[in-house]
Amino acid sequence: MSSRSKNAIVALLTKSRRYLTDEDVLSVLHVIAHLKKEPFSLRDLKAMLPDSVVSRPRVARSITNLLNTLIAIGYLERFSERKYRKLYDNLSLYLISQVMELSSVENAPLTVRAEESVLKQLKRSRVESNRESGS
Repeated sequence: MSSRSKNAIVALLTKSRRYLTDEDVLSVLHVIAHLKKEPFSLRDLKAMLPDSVVSRPRVARSITNLLNTLIAIGYLERFSERKYRKLYDNLSLYLISQVMELSSVENAPLTVRAEESVLKQLKRSRVESNRESGS
């Protein structure tokens, strides 16, 4: 396993992709990063990928699933039924903004919900009243 394949984001994108390796995902991301912000199809993408990736059976479906994941996270959009379009120049620049947003969420002060303590007190008082009435 090369040092490039140990990237956490590539590992997450490779997870649950039976027919794609880390290197395949890197190849797809590389090709997408070098595309212009014009609509492209899976056929266009496959034409630019190495033969080692597209020559294997069932890889097209896995690439489509990868593209759908990239749509779900907001890097790509579905332009039409069979076409995709990049929304950002490359995935790493897009993810930097997402990481910064995540960091601000993680560093926000933890708020303890007062409702929980009220509910716990209500439960205790009910249990105590049931014990007193049951005695």
